[in-house]
Amino acid sequence: MSADAHHYDSVEDPGPLEAPRFKKACLIMAAAGIVLGLAYAGLTAQHGVERIFTVLLVGMLVPFFIGAGALFYNAVHSVTGAHWMIPLRRLMEGLSHGVWIALPMFLLISLVGGPYLYDWYDTTQHLFHVPGGSKDMLVKPWRFIIMNIIVLGLFIFFQWQLVYKNSVAQDEGKDTIASHKFWSILFLLFFAPCFTLLVWDLILSLHVNWFSTMWGVYVFSSAVQTFLCVLILLTIWLRQGPMKQHIGHHALHDLGTWMVGWSCFCAYIGFSQYMLIYYTNFDEETYWYVMRTQNGYGVQYSIEAFIRWPVIFLGLMSQSVRARPVALGIFCTIALIGNWLDWNWLILPAFNVNEYACPFAPDLLLVGAAFFGGLMLLALNFWKKHGLIPKGDPRLLRSINGEHLH
Repeated sequence: MSADAHHYDSVEDPGPLEAPRFKKACLIMAAAGIVLGLAYAGLTAQHGVERIFTVLLVGMLVPFFIGAGALFYNAVHSVTGAHWMIPLRRLMEGLSHGVWIALPMFLLISLVGGPYLYDWYDTTQHLFHVPGGSKDMLVKPWRFIIMNIIVLGLFIFFQWQLVYKNSVAQDEGKDTIASHKFWSILFLLFFAPCFTLLVWDLILSLHVNWFSTMWGVYVFSSAVQTFLCVLILLTIWLRQGPMKQHIGHHALHDLGTWMVGWSCFCAYIGFSQYMLIYYTNFDEETYWYVMRTQNGYGVQYSIEAFIRWPVIFLGLMSQSVRARPVALGIFCTIALIGNWLDWNWLILPAFNVNEYACPFAPDLLLVGAAFFGGLMLLALNFWKKHGLIPKGDPRLLRSINGEHLH
């Protein structure tokens, strides 16, 4: 029966997700991707070790951004009492496991790769106009490592609270709606400043003298758009199989609407950051954009900005197109390419100032695929153990039937 044409009095539990072929593909991606990618980076680059940690930094963003976006999205809908996404909540919770990968990768990058990535890691002498000033005192390896271990540890703590202590516990008969909302509020209060501090350290400090008051929300917009794309592609896949009864036309339409809205938000934040720096025209701000508009990087940015906003906005503007799985799949894939271009545009020019570094180099693609495969292995294990729907949520059936629309 089609979930689009029927009002259900009850729904069947799709049970654990058994996807042996997909799991095998993810395992191959994770194992082969990391080995071949790092080997290619180390053997072909002029500065092999630096290139290895550069591709690891780019690759680390894949699971972390998807996981952080999933937690943010889940928490916001819990706080607002939204019903439409309840059938999709367990899918979001599986994707939120990306934050678990981020912590060990940060430890590797910071403890071993820090001197190869960050100019300030060994010394800050001659880096600042005011030696011994507040920024000089802030960019210290010990502060960088300790603070971000705490931040990533808190991401894992909140993921555990929201997913296992509340949502999964609900399947065992516990009433956790109020508790889930409480922890969601705490998470959102933590999320904004701590996500900003983390991406300041990981990416912005590649150019330690540069600063932007909109940096945190700029990177955040890309993280959430990436998560939405992955969630939609996952939803389209599962809707053809075990979740065909649980994901209706209205759910796809809502996801498409979020894609349209978020594309506008990404464009607004990207333009606002550029505009503020353009019209003030300070040397200490504009050099960052000058570096990223020369040697081919400007063309790359124009392409990614175009496909992350006008293509998505115009392509999904139609109400009917917005709920078509094929159309959603195509535009989400395009948006993912745009975000991949953006991450590489943020990072690679710091190490390739006078020449263009291709974002589709084999080592970058292999390591990115490896991290995505690792994330999906964790998610598949979660869905196999805890199922695909929050079957203990009393609002589940009403959400599937779209009663919140009336």
